[in-house]
Amino acid sequence: MKLKKYFLSLSVALCALVVCSSCTDWLEEQPNDKQSEEQQFSTKNGFYAAVNGIYDRMSGTSLYGYYLSYEMIDVLGQRYEVNKTDEGSYYKYLRALAEWDYSNETVMAALSAIWGEAYQTIMNINVVLQNIEKNSAVLPDKEYQMLKGEMLACRAMIHFDMLRLFGPIYSKNPEGRGIPYNESTKTSILPILDAQTVLNDYILRDLSDAQDLLLQSDPVLTEGPRVEWDDVNMDNSQRYRQLRLNYYATTLLMARAYLWGGDYSNAATEARKITDDEKVKEFFPHVDAGTLLANNSDPDRMFSTECLFGYYNKDRGLIYEGSFDGTTAGKSLLAPRSGYINSLLFSNETQDYRYMSQYTNGATIEGESTMYLTKFKEIKDQGRDDVLTDSEDEEALLQASKFHGTFCSLMKVSEAYYILAEALGTPESPVYNEPDAWTYLNYMYEKRGIGAKSGNATQLADYITKEYIREFIGEGQIFFYFKRLNKGFDNDYNGYKEVKVMIQEPFLWFPAVYDYKDNATDEEKEARFVAPLPSSELDNR
Repeated sequence: MKLKKYFLSLSVALCALVVCSSCTDWLEEQPNDKQSEEQQFSTKNGFYAAVNGIYDRMSGTSLYGYYLSYEMIDVLGQRYEVNKTDEGSYYKYLRALAEWDYSNETVMAALSAIWGEAYQTIMNINVVLQNIEKNSAVLPDKEYQMLKGEMLACRAMIHFDMLRLFGPIYSKNPEGRGIPYNESTKTSILPILDAQTVLNDYILRDLSDAQDLLLQSDPVLTEGPRVEWDDVNMDNSQRYRQLRLNYYATTLLMARAYLWGGDYSNAATEARKITDDEKVKEFFPHVDAGTLLANNSDPDRMFSTECLFGYYNKDRGLIYEGSFDGTTAGKSLLAPRSGYINSLLFSNETQDYRYMSQYTNGATIEGESTMYLTKFKEIKDQGRDDVLTDSEDEEALLQASKFHGTFCSLMKVSEAYYILAEALGTPESPVYNEPDAWTYLNYMYEKRGIGAKSGNATQLADYITKEYIREFIGEGQIFFYFKRLNKGFDNDYNGYKEVKVMIQEPFLWFPAVYDYKDNATDEEKEARFVAPLPSSELDNR
């Protein structure tokens, strides 16, 4: 039976991450039945089911399966040229996002959904953490450490992204209004802390504790992501470490958080734990260009071998068909403006593996082609189709499927190289070392089929920006990257706007010259980058 194809709209729920068993009912809301909770955590399998439920929620539409990966957050990041004329509510919503209009009703509803699901998931994480301590004897010591580390990292990650979305521009106002940090299992009104306190006292604390626990227990350090099914005796509960916040993903998250706080030294230290670890090169090898580019039926467009963390979606092709396929998405199409991909983003570098594998030519508009993103496109996977004929069992499906056909990336090894290049290449950084910065950046150029580059610190920063835009489309990082740097969306850097500023020399009588620059003021950037807290959070205060 072939997978049926459906149109993906704003309300479609993506398929959940499931590794060893399904999410239990108590995860849907805070448990009132203590006996049920005690039964849930009375066995090892109960703990794993609860942890799977956390990842299930994280991969849902309100968090990383939609809003915080390829849709809302990337539209805010100016990745796509959205429909400009349709008066339907969804298209008004997309236009409002592209214009950073947070007063639009649908935008407000989406932000409220993100906030509500984030804090409900955090509440459930806290329930798991509480029971890990209370019933620690149920778990072998290493699994106790591993699951506790994962849950602390999940709690930190969700809080961090709420801070990045709803908090201030940290580089301009670290003491500005942040978010609540919830460590409780009880429903209560929590104080809204300043951003600096949230980041330094809570997020980085949880990540550090998680890293220490995972360093002692995570099989990813000795056996890699454990995707292959060669060892039939392996405990299934510890497979697919890329679908968990494993040690390396937690380390990258720490580097990301330190960089958000402007701490270049610690960001570099954490990034080096990935870039300079030979085990990472072995366990998370860079995409093989020969295999990738010669394969027309099932290419690994997600570059899954390099991914440290992401989510499972057995119907990943529906994302492509509903949002990125020019033949099926209609006015919901999320595509960059005409000419942007080939003329600007990959100009003179069309040998780049990302350009060659993740984009396809579409319609020609005013002499320029529109290119469609194929990163989420379904692959031909007979093994998966055969399993679906007889069973809807997710574990059997994972075992039979090509992993890269169901995987969606949220963290890749490449980000560690870009973080390290920025930390070493920023003149104000205490670890400033520009030659080494170019070395790390050029390493990634080589792995993407591009020749080495050189230049000054300004040019280095420019190259890093372009790499973020090329590398992380559909992964929700560009809006946060521009917010962290308090950076304008210049024409060369975005897939939507063309901001024209007239430059005319005095006393020279020739036609006006236009430069494409985004001259937004700090106040305008503040309005763009700081999403308002939902009324549901503020009304009860």
